Amino acid sequence: MHPPTFDGRGDTNAAEDWIQGIEEIFSILKCTDQQKVRFAALKLTGEAKRWWNYEEVIREAKGTRVIVWAQFKHNFFDRFFSKADREARAREFINLVQGTMTVRQYAARFVELSRFATYLILDEERKTRKFEEGLNYRIYE
Repeated sequence: MHPPTFDGRGDTNAAEDWIQGIEEIFSILKCTDQQKVRFAALKLTGEAKRWWNYEEVIREAKGTRVIVWAQFKHNFFDRFFSKADREARAREFINLVQGTMTVRQYAARFVELSRFATYLILDEERKTRKFEEGLNYRIYE
């Protein structure tokens, strides 16, 4: 597997896909948080690399050089996956129903969008209820 690079261009899906690709590698390598950040930073190019270099300068000036993976992702998404896009996906999740999708397609879309509205599905019971409520009436019954 070739680790993906990210140059900061493209749509928001490119940013999300890059994070997913990097995290797949992390799941295999069992990296620490700091190793994840260093590895991810090595795979940034172009505009994304300039952004990261600027982030490091700011943290160094504040005396906070260490950054954990969750904070890297948060900062990364703030820069390359706009809040408006994330909120639009959360609204899409809120309004998600099966409609003409197969159950498998609905389930895949549910999982994909659920990441943007975790505040709605704080536990498995709520997540299951939300999923079931979106199913076509015949299946739900």
